[in-house]
Amino acid sequence: MAVIKSDKENFLLLRTNPKFMKEDVWFVVTGSLKKGETPKEAVKREVKEETNLKIIKIIPTKYFCEYEWPKDSGKMHYEQAFLVIAKEDCPKITSFEHLEYKWLNKKEFINLIGWKDSKKRLIEILNADKNN
Repeated sequence: MAVIKSDKENFLLLRTNPKFMKEDVWFVVTGSLKKGETPKEAVKREVKEETNLKIIKIIPTKYFCEYEWPKDSGKMHYEQAFLVIAKEDCPKITSFEHLEYKWLNKKEFINLIGWKDSKKRLIEILNADKNN
């Protein structure tokens, strides 16, 4: 799970495509590990695949998020959260997975986050970011 913070102090949310995810929510970049991949390598790959943003830094956090993944018939996922610092740019999102994106300030980001079970953990991650 990657909480993407821009070099301009904004945060990125992606709107999921309900045809792909079975839900229409705003959320962060998520994904799964490929065989032999570390969590940090997976975050780097997923951010590239889902946004193609230029990554400046990947910071592991002590936080883990558990959430239900609608695409997998409600299967629970458990992922380490990372704070990813990236150049604020126009993400190149794939329309089959996401419909749109928004760069938001911290308050707007918190208000728009989908999947309420993960909202509390994402707020903790934002509050742990000392540069915020």
